[in-house]
Amino acid sequence: MPTESGSPSLISRPATPLVVALGSFDGVHLGHQQIIRRAAGIAADAGGLTAVLTYDPLPAQVICTDFTYILTTFAEKKALLAELGVEYVCVLRFDAGLRGTAATDFIQRHIVESLHPKAVVVGHDHRFGSRGTGDAGLLIRTLEPMGIQVDVVPEILLDGVPVRSTTVREHLLLGHVQRAAELLGRCYAVSGAIVPGTGTGRRLGFPTINLRPFERETLVPADGVYLTRVEADGRTYDALLNIGHRPTFGGETRTIEAHLLDVNLATPPRTAVFRLVERLRPERRFESPEALATQIAEDVATARRMLAAGRNLDSQTPSNRL
Repeated sequence: MPTESGSPSLISRPATPLVVALGSFDGVHLGHQQIIRRAAGIAADAGGLTAVLTYDPLPAQVICTDFTYILTTFAEKKALLAELGVEYVCVLRFDAGLRGTAATDFIQRHIVESLHPKAVVVGHDHRFGSRGTGDAGLLIRTLEPMGIQVDVVPEILLDGVPVRSTTVREHLLLGHVQRAAELLGRCYAVSGAIVPGTGTGRRLGFPTINLRPFERETLVPADGVYLTRVEADGRTYDALLNIGHRPTFGGETRTIEAHLLDVNLATPPRTAVFRLVERLRPERRFESPEALATQIAEDVATARRMLAAGRNLDSQTPSNRL
């Protein structure tokens, strides 16, 4: 899937007509998936390519410098978009210059002159341009007189709740990973490098691999113990994940460490993806290491019962629910 970034002068546009989905698409949740599928449908009817015009970094990362709630790295976003049939991605670097671009100039430079689209698909609430003055209405008024179709996707509801990246973040920060998975159409994932730990888990009889997210701004869900699926070196493992500060040992650094069930790796992988399935309990301080080891054994037993009950762990691909 080709990817282009930068100013219009740097973008090599395909000869095939483009149907462009516009948005940040952080998380590529069910609402985003609906936008992409709408664009893909129009492209199929027109014999064109499905394209996305998006931003890197996310606007929130520039506007709020302490923003640490990214749901998908750019690489993850690109892979998810490809699974949905996106064939061409244009990435605009979101910086002070782009942030200050008037909405009408944004449309002319980055949509019309850069991509010459046959159609543009946008969510009902997407904003762009200086102070967020650009919206779907402005796209319609500007593009349709040029013969460029604008398709506005209305708000997507799941069980009466709007599907939004903000809502997904709120659930994850509360540890509600199952509800977040429903909105995403897959389990929430944190990817990163495997780094050395303190060896505490091994001494307790439950060795772990420790993850450091690739992106510092990645949202790490609430502290606690989770049933998790770990993907590493082309294999997938059931695991018990702990996120927190290890209060029993007076820890001050937040860690993300997984104990693989029924597996003892001779050599830890270099990287891994942790897909959070269900939260078992919050993290808490125990009176002794022995008491903690007893609780971990109970957590492992709980995880095994959940697995035996057929918990759906195979939730990597974007959902077709909507």
